[in-house]
Amino acid sequence: MAWLDGALDIGAVRQAWRGVCLSHDVLRRAYVSPDEACTYDDVLGEVEFYTADSDMEALETVRTVTTPFDLADVGLSRLAIVQRDERRHLLAIVLDHIIVDEKTWKRFMADFGVFYERATRGASVPDKVEKNAYHDFTLLERRELSSAWGAQRRAFWRSQTERFGTFPPPFPITFESEGESRLTVVTHALPADTKARVSDIAKRARATSFVTVASAVLSGLQQVSGAPTVGATTPYHGRVLPGTSDIAGLFVQMVPLHLAAGSRSPLETVREVFSHTLDVFEYILPLRSAGRLWNEELVSTDRAAGVNVVLDKRTVDLGESLLPGTTAEIVYLYVPGEVTWPRTIQFRWELDGTDPQAVVSYNENYFPSDIVESLIQAADKFLLSADN
Repeated sequence: MAWLDGALDIGAVRQAWRGVCLSHDVLRRAYVSPDEACTYDDVLGEVEFYTADSDMEALETVRTVTTPFDLADVGLSRLAIVQRDERRHLLAIVLDHIIVDEKTWKRFMADFGVFYERATRGASVPDKVEKNAYHDFTLLERRELSSAWGAQRRAFWRSQTERFGTFPPPFPITFESEGESRLTVVTHALPADTKARVSDIAKRARATSFVTVASAVLSGLQQVSGAPTVGATTPYHGRVLPGTSDIAGLFVQMVPLHLAAGSRSPLETVREVFSHTLDVFEYILPLRSAGRLWNEELVSTDRAAGVNVVLDKRTVDLGESLLPGTTAEIVYLYVPGEVTWPRTIQFRWELDGTDPQAVVSYNENYFPSDIVESLIQAADKFLLSADN
């Protein structure tokens, strides 16, 4: 969602969004069952237009179009515009996560801007599906999963399941929920040179900065829990088949990282996690659908990941000029249905800028705060201790 300042052509917005939907079949997709989908020839929804007398009224109006999607219903995308005056509009783009990840979002927005510019000058906007359809990807994936390529990955993930248990990795200490989920966010300040320290460890371990912070969390998790093996997850915005990098609609996947018990230095820990990460990313698959195809129990569908780790600041980039002739200002608004991860501790390391920090989100009515604080302190010590 963003405020758009400048002249906005509503008719061109409608044409542009229609062009995006016709260019990417995943926006015209509906799910008949967990294993079956159909794609419509025409778009599944029009741009909704409203007016408001105040910014607050505009925000409240948008809440009516940001309600959760029903996968049994038709249409997994919505777009609405609320006009405040001739040069100020609130734009809301609502997409279900089952059809969009970071790369898909960027592709949608790039096309949206290009099609809008075409429409404002009277040029043609796509009226049919381009090549590289999501449907083509699903057929390719099914074929590859049944080939030698798939057999290699099946053997790898079967071995992972035998060694670490089904994915996702659980939190190694069992807790009981105490009432409704209550999200708590802890912002933990880090020394100004934390990024340099992380980069130095990564360089000496011949690994990556992400693996270094993930190793800190895994090491801390092992120290706090005393478990022989611990695991975490991280989102993977990638493409697992050749020739599919430009296909929109391959949704984000979660991948597991593990650390087995053993006496080792921080550098050795980073190297071990990096080695495991290389294998995981080499053989990454949408494990739920792959497991069904192979009749393998690879994913525990009723278990949340115990810890999730990312190295970035979560932002949605609409650009300064998403639609030519306007400037965009992002608006953040909690909406019903937003993921709250009630049984997952989320670690987000933000190391860029002058004030690096670790942002830790968790359900205070499930995870005891002293356990979370101990985990944060242990991860800090791993990264910042002088004996690295």
